[in-house]
Amino acid sequence: MKSKLLIVSLVAAFAAPVMAQSAVDQVREDNAQIRKDNRDIRGDKRDIREDKREIKQDRKERNAIQRREDRDIAKGDMNGAEKLEKKREHEQHEINAEKRDLHHDKKDLKKDRMEKKDDVKDRNQAASQIK
Repeated sequence: MKSKLLIVSLVAAFAAPVMAQSAVDQVREDNAQIRKDNRDIRGDKRDIREDKREIKQDRKERNAIQRREDRDIAKGDMNGAEKLEKKREHEQHEINAEKRDLHHDKKDLKKDRMEKKDDVKDRNQAASQIK
């Protein structure tokens, strides 16, 4: 009976530092993952900024083409207006594609933020196990 108690106490004595070390390792891994998530978030924010800037620029171009098209119609130049209409439609297709890309980037940002939130929660849970 005493030998079983001695063995159990020895195992417990050696297991405690191993568990503490694994909790520390877990915190380090979680911190590394959080840093990666932060980089992903910064990249997504940069992509969103760039997409918004491109959309703004394309809208300016589309609106300028629309004004020239309206001017040609007012002059009675239907051939010129039709060519400008084609260019304007092309610009609108580009805007729509960039809007889809912007939506995709926003979804990525939301996903990355949720992953970071989960990683912080896991890290804090592991840190509470350190004694």
